[in-house]
Amino acid sequence: MFLIGLGLVLATGGLGVAIARRLPPFLTLGERLVSGLVAAVVGVDMLGVVLALVLGLHPSVPLLMTALATLAALGLLIGRPTWRAQFIRDWEAGAWWPRSLAERRLLAAIIVVGAALAFLFGRAVEVTPAAWLAHYNNTWSDWSFHAAYTTTFVYGQNLPPQNPLFAGTPFRYPFAPDFASALLMAGGWSLPAALTWPAWAMATVALSGLLLWARRLTGNLGSGVIAVVLTLLGGGLGFWFFLGDAAHQGVIGAFLHASQSYDRYPPPVNIQWYNPILSYYLPQRSFVFGAAIVMAVLLLLTAALAETPLLAWRQAVAALGQPRRQLDGHGVAFLLAGALAGLLPWFHVHSLLVVGIVTVVWALLWPRPAWLLFAAAVVVLALPRLAAAIPGDLSAPSALHYPRLQLGWVANDGLQGWNMLLLPVVWVWFWIKNTGVFLPLLLIALLTPLALPHRSRLLLAPFLAVFLAANVFVFQPWEWDNTKVLVFWYLAGGVAVGACLVVVARRWRDGWIASSVVGLTLVASGVLSLSQWLPPQGPTFSWFSREDIALADSIRQSTDPHAIFLTGDEVTNPIPDLAGRPVLMSYRGWLWTYGIDYSRRESDIAQMFIGAPNALDLLRQYRVNYVLIGPEELSTWHADPGFFDRSLPLLTKTEHYRVYIVPPPLPD
Repeated sequence: MFLIGLGLVLATGGLGVAIARRLPPFLTLGERLVSGLVAAVVGVDMLGVVLALVLGLHPSVPLLMTALATLAALGLLIGRPTWRAQFIRDWEAGAWWPRSLAERRLLAAIIVVGAALAFLFGRAVEVTPAAWLAHYNNTWSDWSFHAAYTTTFVYGQNLPPQNPLFAGTPFRYPFAPDFASALLMAGGWSLPAALTWPAWAMATVALSGLLLWARRLTGNLGSGVIAVVLTLLGGGLGFWFFLGDAAHQGVIGAFLHASQSYDRYPPPVNIQWYNPILSYYLPQRSFVFGAAIVMAVLLLLTAALAETPLLAWRQAVAALGQPRRQLDGHGVAFLLAGALAGLLPWFHVHSLLVVGIVTVVWALLWPRPAWLLFAAAVVVLALPRLAAAIPGDLSAPSALHYPRLQLGWVANDGLQGWNMLLLPVVWVWFWIKNTGVFLPLLLIALLTPLALPHRSRLLLAPFLAVFLAANVFVFQPWEWDNTKVLVFWYLAGGVAVGACLVVVARRWRDGWIASSVVGLTLVASGVLSLSQWLPPQGPTFSWFSREDIALADSIRQSTDPHAIFLTGDEVTNPIPDLAGRPVLMSYRGWLWTYGIDYSRRESDIAQMFIGAPNALDLLRQYRVNYVLIGPEELSTWHADPGFFDRSLPLLTKTEHYRVYIVPPPLPD
């Protein structure tokens, strides 16, 4: 069975290479490969959704998709009349291999990035005889969420999708990344493998795209390497507290036995810019898919705009009368970029907001009719999903509605009345604390010709609009989730900051010392925070015990895929996460962050667990089929086992769990 999933991976990779061969020649080899691989992954994933809606998700679906992807790859290669001769010429000329020293250095950088990420992702989940262990607290929590969304497709046949964590409601979360893992599970992969390796692959592709984009904008690889390091480890001034700890414990002792995480401090210190690798790349699977898609869009558009005149509106309007010219290589790049951007709501909605802000500014600066192709693809593909996902729960309290105005984001820290006059000063100091000299260096790079050519500065400038938007509006009920937008500002800004540091190192005597010291201050907090999760001090968390895994297997064998369970709302729950069954209400923190008003259901669940007089009526009202009583239900919800023993038949039990059947109501 494992080979079915492996075949799908290989076929998708082959399709990516075939697409890359068809992309316009003004893209470099690396840019074509990144764009082609992203297009293949996105296309195959969305095809899987369509096929599963018709056929259900069974091993036959990844098998069929493997065949279709293989045929599509062959069709793209064979479609050229002279493809054999061209392939032979390219092979003999070494067109698909790094020939220059610069290309070999680029390949080496990509290999190092991929290897480092493989090490970090490889530690995300460890399978042992006693349990599945998580080595990062964020993957322990976030991947429980993604496990439920993955298994709901494989074991719950949740098609068309409903929210498995709040049964009976629409599925508004961008579930395509988890559906990709579901396809691999249907192809015989284990849940840990199906979650780990797609996330690693897309993170590697995204950061490879960042290296390539930075090289195009700056003309050197060093800026891209710095940008990658910053987007993984960048942080603020929290390392200052490490110096105090080191004074008491010694440097080695403070490093190996850290008493705190140096990338986050609540008010009044108020450092909220957490270590990116621990906060985004490792735990947030939707983000890494979104980041890879965004980088492909940026690569396609930046290359296509390379020779477009600035503010040439008259020529652009005149070119509208020549529609055939819009389907040349540049038109293909715009159309593919628009299609990828249009599918972002299925993968990561915040990424679409970023792409929207940036491309609107780019279109105003570099007008050309091909933007109409881009916009048409975005509108056609994005609007249907956005219409179903964005409105949220309109009946929820206003505090759960989004977006909303919040000047200064979390920098205001409760400022009210006349104190709001201090907001500009507080805001600037907040970002200095959170990012160090990153923002000053970014402004120097964008406002002066010191480090970047004029066109590159204009291409990067719209990301400042992204930064400002996230400091004015909150885009989800939980204000900290604005970091899902800000992380792209930081990613793009890292290119400019990297260019600044490279220029200082190259142009001034001993400049490399100054650049190294400044760079160290930018990543010190991130390095210190990451080191706490790596050997020899890295802790482990029990993700799921063997009892949890055995219970989930029993539930899958003995219950209907669409059966609804009443369970507690702990983060790690074997029923939705491993068995793939929908639950009446899962972890409240997840529901709140997506604007779901769970207050009424929460109150009713409490009544069910304690065996209130109306408990059985409530169970039937919510169409509950089974009830799980375990440690969480007993300790948090104060469930009454005696009530369930008296009232409901027992389905199965283990050392710590009992599962009861809720019989359907008798006919009148």
